Amino acid sequence: MNSSAQTEIRRLAEGIRHSLSLSADKLSGDVRTDAQKLLGRAEDRLGLGEDFTVVAFAGSTGSGKSSLFNAVAGLEIARVGVRRPTTSRPTACVWGQGGNDVLDWLRVPERSRTWRESALDGDDQRRLHGLILLDLPDHDSTAVEHRVESDRLVGLVDVVFWVVDPQKYADFSLHADYLTELAENSANMVVVLNQIDKLSPEEQKAATDHLRHLLNEDGLSDTNVRVSSAVTREGIPEIRSILADTVDTKDAAAERLLADMQAMAKRIRKELGQPVAAPDELPGASRLVETMSDAAGVDAVAQTVHDDYLRRAYRKTGYPVLAWMQRNTPDPLGAKHGQGRDELVQASVPATTKAQSSHVRLMAHELITESVSTMPRAWQNEAAEAEKRSTAELSETLDSAVTAVDITRQNPAWWSLANAAQIVFFVATIIGVIGIIASALIAAIGSGALPAWCWIVSIGVFVIGVIGSLVTSLMARSARSRGANEAAAEVDGRLREAVGRVARSSYLDPVKVVIGEHRKAYELLG
Repeated sequence: MNSSAQTEIRRLAEGIRHSLSLSADKLSGDVRTDAQKLLGRAEDRLGLGEDFTVVAFAGSTGSGKSSLFNAVAGLEIARVGVRRPTTSRPTACVWGQGGNDVLDWLRVPERSRTWRESALDGDDQRRLHGLILLDLPDHDSTAVEHRVESDRLVGLVDVVFWVVDPQKYADFSLHADYLTELAENSANMVVVLNQIDKLSPEEQKAATDHLRHLLNEDGLSDTNVRVSSAVTREGIPEIRSILADTVDTKDAAAERLLADMQAMAKRIRKELGQPVAAPDELPGASRLVETMSDAAGVDAVAQTVHDDYLRRAYRKTGYPVLAWMQRNTPDPLGAKHGQGRDELVQASVPATTKAQSSHVRLMAHELITESVSTMPRAWQNEAAEAEKRSTAELSETLDSAVTAVDITRQNPAWWSLANAAQIVFFVATIIGVIGIIASALIAAIGSGALPAWCWIVSIGVFVIGVIGSLVTSLMARSARSRGANEAAAEVDGRLREAVGRVARSSYLDPVKVVIGEHRKAYELLG
């Protein structure tokens, strides 16, 4: 057998087995049953090896397939009669030695087996060695058991020759119930227009052209069409040549199985539906994270951090007198709640309200519903179950995620520098004021004028102190605003990252698992 075809058969078989391992609601009962049968048939047929190629002549009552079978075999093997239905069981003709294991698998009765080999044949039959040719019961027989047997063997053999006659080659049931259904196996089928001895050359051409047209409509554009007559032996050598070529390649069994595997993979894929195009980029995921961040109070926490930074920074870097006057203002964080600074988040995180929780649940439901909309109902239900489990503990999950974030910050070094500068300039201002006042008192009550340098020094120290305090305060105010914004932005980023992890672990990851399983099942069948 063709090694590449066998490799592909085994790959698809693994994909089909994986699909069968899914829960019962993921595949319909018919597909599951047919897939299991196909896997068993493929294993059996591959196990029988490539020594024999099985070809069946199938056709309706009166098509002359038994006569054609005898003509091709060169022996009167199949019973031909006027009473219909004639063929009640399969008849086999085997070229070469052996083949009983294949015939046993096909369940061909021993009394219906003939080995085509004779010393008188010489090399005439050598090219057909390895061929098992079957004459099947009529597929349109009035006896139900005959139709069932014909259908069973059509599903097992490697190649089917559909034998039709000029009167019924366009029969609707033949095309609708058989040929169209087996379109995937078109390369492993031959349609033979038999009994052409009953037609004139013009009628032969017209019937052949019409048959070709019908086959094209059935999706069998690459199916070989031949004409034959068991009476005149026209077309018999060509049919034997096709059979010989088929036996020579030893690919028919693998090609038939591969076509069946591909058809089954297509059926399963159809039931699976289209996988999500980008499973790692679910539409609406960013909106869900934003909604969850609002529910978790991220903006409120960030604003509190911003205000707290400004308050603490002002107490360290503001003008000493004004900063001292604010020492008793309420601490928006720890002191307000009687807690330490390391409990900042716990003190400032607002509780998630029912309205916010409902909004998150609605957003998550819409996201998940949209993400799995191309998947069948069973897969959508599985994703919905994952969503339901996640939303049950939404408030606790969000609160835990936010309060677990460490957002304490070390006081920046510039606070100490600014504080030192403020103290120095404040002291300079006080000294300058004291010097000016002292100089004025001495000048007022003293007997003589003070040296000019005393006034210059006092006023200079005062001016330096005032200007220094003013410049330091302006620079500190700008730095405090910038630092508060940076602190709030950093906290906001950390909290949103934590909320994003919750969104992924609670909502997105469980859904992605379902989507991933669906995609894996789909891709294994590709």
